[in-house]
Amino acid sequence: MSCGIRYRVENMFLVAVIPGPREPSLSQINHLLAPLVDDLLQLWDPGVWYSSTPQNPDGCLVKAASVPLVCDLPAARRVGGFAGHSATCFCAYCALQKSDINELDMGRWPQRDPSTHRRLAQKWLDAPNASQQDALNTKNGIRWSELLRLPYWVPSEMCVIDTMHGVLLRLLGRHCQDILAFEMHSP
Repeated sequence: MSCGIRYRVENMFLVAVIPGPREPSLSQINHLLAPLVDDLLQLWDPGVWYSSTPQNPDGCLVKAASVPLVCDLPAARRVGGFAGHSATCFCAYCALQKSDINELDMGRWPQRDPSTHRRLAQKWLDAPNASQQDALNTKNGIRWSELLRLPYWVPSEMCVIDTMHGVLLRLLGRHCQDILAFEMHSP
């Protein structure tokens, strides 16, 4: 999509504006995400049938997904269901423990497993009280996010880490092409 088309009002979708002056709590963020996830679930399966479009006068089925999560690091942790930097499992990308924080060889960082992530997030959601949720969050570095209701959502792959620096250093394109395997087309 060329820059001229990308910024047209009809091609933008504003999900939400979260009112200030403070950021929403961890539970409030899921309440804000729930209606969006409901819409995305319908767009994913079964999709939306348009009876006629300029390119398809006989109609077409449209399916859509939302990837990646683009926000600053604190918001990515909050929205994606990851713990903060003080948790035992502090990283949104890998399962490195805080005791191994000085390990600089990325080949030795244990990868996060999406099914384990979902299981631990569900365990957090099912915990009977906030103190047990806090203990699980600190131990595992994972808590429930409404985005986990999306069947295609893989949190460790779909959260763009440190987005502002990623854009300034031109790493967002690499993230989308090499990590998410998006096929990029020139305009």
